[in-house]
Amino acid sequence: MQMLLTSGQDSGEQVLIRSIIDGETDLFAELIRKNNAGLYKVARSYGFNHQDAQDLMQETYISAYTKLAQFEGRSSFKTWITRILIHKCLYKKTYGAYKRESSQPEIQENAQPMHLNTVSPEKDLMRKEFGRVVAYHLEHLPLIYKTVFILREVEGFSVAETAELLDISAVSVKVRLNRAKTVLQKRLEESYSTADIFEFNLVYCDCMVNKVMEQIRNIK
Repeated sequence: MQMLLTSGQDSGEQVLIRSIIDGETDLFAELIRKNNAGLYKVARSYGFNHQDAQDLMQETYISAYTKLAQFEGRSSFKTWITRILIHKCLYKKTYGAYKRESSQPEIQENAQPMHLNTVSPEKDLMRKEFGRVVAYHLEHLPLIYKTVFILREVEGFSVAETAELLDISAVSVKVRLNRAKTVLQKRLEESYSTADIFEFNLVYCDCMVNKVMEQIRNIK
């Protein structure tokens, strides 16, 4: 299969995916690490708790790996795998039990985070407080606004990509985003960067990589 190289996909990503398809399975761990944070935020935006979000991510990675030869490079890998996750989120919300979570998950002190940031105790305290404020207000946004906000403002998808991922029009994306911002701006935008949203609640990376790679190596 010859992948098409478009503006949505860089040549390094194309080479990496081609190498995985050709048998260098362990390289898939790079794609997991690169996409963990973004997929977690999207899964949480659908109202899933910490554990359910991790389960959905794991299922998404396995699906992406088994279908990797079908990836044609018409969009970025990030867009492609996010679409897989969204489909799984919608299916689980419709047919599977899930549990909403307002409190933060317990995280081991010695776990390796997805983003390694060296911050002062004061800044770390401010980030945790910010996380609680953001989580509260995002949790109370209607789902149709919350998901658009996460995809556009946090994950950086374009209007066209967001519309494609959610199967709605570009106009609907803009309208929903504006409504989400109207609700959030007074409480958040004056004080915090939208890029920090949900960062306080990220799952940790090594465990996810190990679980997915263990399953991948057992695929015949």
